Amino acid sequence: MATVSLGGEVHIRPSAVQVATNENYVSAMTTNSLRQRDVSEKLVKRYGDQGITGLLELMGSKAPSNNNTFEHFEESFRHNSVVVNFSATNPGAAAVTLTLQAGSFKDEFIGGEDYSAVRTGDILRDKDGDMWYVTDANTGVGEGDTDTAIAYHITGTLNSAKTGTGDDYELAIVGNAHPEGSVQPDGLSPLVHEYSNKCMILKESFEVTGSEATNIVYVKVDNEKMGSGYVWYLKGESDTYKRFMDYCELQMILGRKISNGTLTGSSATIDGTSESLATLRSTEGLFDFVSNKGQSMDLGSASITMADFDNIVKSLDKYRGAKEMAMYAGINLSLDIDDLLAAQGAYAAGGANFGTFQNNKNMALNLGFNSFTRGGYTFHKKTYDLLNHPKLTAHTGSNYPGWGICIPMDMQKDAKSGEKIPSLRMRYKAANGYSREMEHWLTGSAVLQNKTETQDRLKSHYRTERGFEGFAANRYMLIKKS
Repeated sequence: MATVSLGGEVHIRPSAVQVATNENYVSAMTTNSLRQRDVSEKLVKRYGDQGITGLLELMGSKAPSNNNTFEHFEESFRHNSVVVNFSATNPGAAAVTLTLQAGSFKDEFIGGEDYSAVRTGDILRDKDGDMWYVTDANTGVGEGDTDTAIAYHITGTLNSAKTGTGDDYELAIVGNAHPEGSVQPDGLSPLVHEYSNKCMILKESFEVTGSEATNIVYVKVDNEKMGSGYVWYLKGESDTYKRFMDYCELQMILGRKISNGTLTGSSATIDGTSESLATLRSTEGLFDFVSNKGQSMDLGSASITMADFDNIVKSLDKYRGAKEMAMYAGINLSLDIDDLLAAQGAYAAGGANFGTFQNNKNMALNLGFNSFTRGGYTFHKKTYDLLNHPKLTAHTGSNYPGWGICIPMDMQKDAKSGEKIPSLRMRYKAANGYSREMEHWLTGSAVLQNKTETQDRLKSHYRTERGFEGFAANRYMLIKKS
């Protein structure tokens, strides 16, 4: 007679008595299949909120651009000065030769070449208060050209400290004087500073197979764009989006202009496709913008002092900084400032200006700012996480945790449109209703109701074309501590 045999799997048989046998106890062989695991559905954020975005969103604005390069013009100082060396002989009451040094020549003062702003008849004033009258202004176009001037009056400092030293000496143009019946002087054309920067293309992608998209996990995942659920690909897509946003902010803050022709003359293989880098573009970010065009203070390895703050205030005031400044500081610099101000009780908000926060001190505190005032300037300090991220800027040997940047918080007005212009903003490509500020789309034959291809996958794509634009770099201050 035929018999039915069972396979070799382990089977459990019930027993009427509570006795452990080889057939009714739960063994190590059956643990994984019978015992329910106690797994929390919450995914622990061991590094907290890892986002580093926020500076541009809080401090600036955004505007479209219909060109890869965007530009604007900024006015220059209305008044001028020149740097000179005096002749080697003590002139007394006689005429003295002023040899113009680098920095004395500007484009388009007169005509289309480089000319000094000094004209015959101008009155020059030095740091000691002595006055000089220009009797012959050289219309040459290069360093080393000379003007002739005669002192208004003779003093001891005139001969001993100014003439014959060979040192650079700055003279301000404070007016002019002309004799009766004289002709009119040449005119001076206003100067402008030209600013330009580029939009760069950033891309990111995330891919998951259809099978993996249907695997259930213990933890619940939240995804800002695709909802919540117990499928792990939602976490991967969410991380991709947030990482992409961080990359966008990083380039607006730390980006540098490409100046290596070897790079743009090369090619790169991207996802199996060879791409020419001839059209590769980058954008000059906030830090390089201020470092190259604005003001900076190098503390070396020393902690910041009140004297350093006074120098910051004096320099900002000299170059027309805003009365309210946002100070984004790395953790090392932030702690140094806390120690300095706590020792002086300077975090009391007396005298601080909270106009940027709708005159509400609590709003500033809620946004993570501590505020203090020095010399009529209010600084709203915030510890900037980007400068202390172990995987981005705070790696071994990096000085970024000791850096900080002061950003003007007022707004300028566009002379043409009358619209207010922030201190910085993000520019993005857009034209005829099509915007590349932030593009997101899905492709594949998995998960999607409308299939776009035959491959069993879901692919999420991100793309943006944007650049950084800064205004009036002279009103910023970059602080560096090694």
